[in-house]
Amino acid sequence: MHDLRFGIWTSQSIPWATIREQWQTIEGLGFDCAGLVDHFMPTAGDEEVDFLEGWTLITALAALTPRLRVAVLVSGNTYRNPALLAKQATTLDHITGGRVDLGIGAGWFVRDHEAFGWDLPPAGVRVDMLGEALQVIRSLTTQRRTTFNGEHYRLDNAPFEPKPVQERLPIMVGAQKNRMLKLVAEHADIWNVNHNPEKMAEFGKTLDKHCATIGRDPASIRRSGFGFQGVLGRDPFGDVDTWREIVQEYIAAGASEIYFKFPEGAGVKTLGTAAQILPELRQEFVSSR
Repeated sequence: MHDLRFGIWTSQSIPWATIREQWQTIEGLGFDCAGLVDHFMPTAGDEEVDFLEGWTLITALAALTPRLRVAVLVSGNTYRNPALLAKQATTLDHITGGRVDLGIGAGWFVRDHEAFGWDLPPAGVRVDMLGEALQVIRSLTTQRRTTFNGEHYRLDNAPFEPKPVQERLPIMVGAQKNRMLKLVAEHADIWNVNHNPEKMAEFGKTLDKHCATIGRDPASIRRSGFGFQGVLGRDPFGDVDTWREIVQEYIAAGASEIYFKFPEGAGVKTLGTAAQILPELRQEFVSSR
């Protein structure tokens, strides 16, 4: 059975000193995990605002927050070779003493691919690429050497040392559609859902079917909700009752990990109040299993 984790992800369009302070606040309040996104420019609004790179940031932040689990939510497979991503995550796992979840998705943001010249193949091809990438990452992080002859990636007797600190580096896959959810069933330790609880429950039924097809216990996959006002239709930190209600909705949808965006303005006070009831919510979760 999975424990219940609460996470916060932060903006990358604010100064380094502010991000650092926010992460230290997250840890100090008793949250379990923190994350960043993997883009190179804002996904909406003014393209010319500051936007710091996620993997560089998270390495520095993880070293400053010795208790938090950390994740990039989620790394776009189209941005880098999966062997490089595996090496980045493994290196960070050593820096943190085993506190990394390796988040990955197929890649989707058209504009940054156009702006920076990265190829963005059709969606079906990207799913195929991700399927190969997941095999490459798992093999590299568990086997002494890896040879892989795929359509998109090829490795020739590749050594990979050191292995991650964690015996099995948790792979988190961001997915919503049918073929992507099939990859979650086949390869993921954690399923990340960038949507509201209702949609999470709907997508979860598809995931359950894929698990049944391959004989995997769906409960072996941690389900991670990723909530913010844009998908929730309400401000999760508008008041603590709203926050608690949203948490309970995600749990009812199957989540055992829930990320919210670090709030602004008055929401920061609500964040502090919400943190005070984390132990109570964790106990309720255990009692309900």
